[in-house]
Amino acid sequence: MVLKNVVKMKKIIIIAITLFIALESDAQFKIGVKGGWTFENFNISGSVGKQLKKGNSVSWDLGIVTQANLAGGLYLQPELLYTSQKIKIKDSSSAKKPKLTYLQVPVNLLYKIKLEAISPFIEAGPYIGYAISRNDISKKEIKKTDWGVGVGAGIELLGFQVSAKYNWGLRDISKIRDIKWKNNKFNVSVALFI
Repeated sequence: MVLKNVVKMKKIIIIAITLFIALESDAQFKIGVKGGWTFENFNISGSVGKQLKKGNSVSWDLGIVTQANLAGGLYLQPELLYTSQKIKIKDSSSAKKPKLTYLQVPVNLLYKIKLEAISPFIEAGPYIGYAISRNDISKKEIKKTDWGVGVGAGIELLGFQVSAKYNWGLRDISKIRDIKWKNNKFNVSVALFI
């Protein structure tokens, strides 16, 4: 089982690296670093959901971002992110601090409006995530892979990109029969293109 999960993680990394290399041949290609804050809004049903504080957990993400011009104002922006998601429990006396850490690969399609100094844009696209750690969460409770879609907007200015995006988790990551768990989150991030 461990070997199978390692193979899945390697596949995700290989796909991401292949995308980066394939896009590098494009003259309109650029690469950068990206970081930001995530505000979790887990959608958890059942008795577990009632014990969690929703919408008030703040975490972070960090990774690399690439961008390639497809045509006109259309751009493809694949990313490789290390992202952390904390879960708060209503009972403050609990010693448990559940936390999921994912290696996530979003692939966004951007539409930019180029103005003199700034370029506002809208973005949308799917993502896939692979859980690389699950603190205080049993492996029997949560699936390793997660996927969904994100929609957002932002601006680019002087090599910086500032964006806000909402991700809807489409996969029920719970392995427990009577519980449904989807990862939803709002993200604010800053990227610096080299």
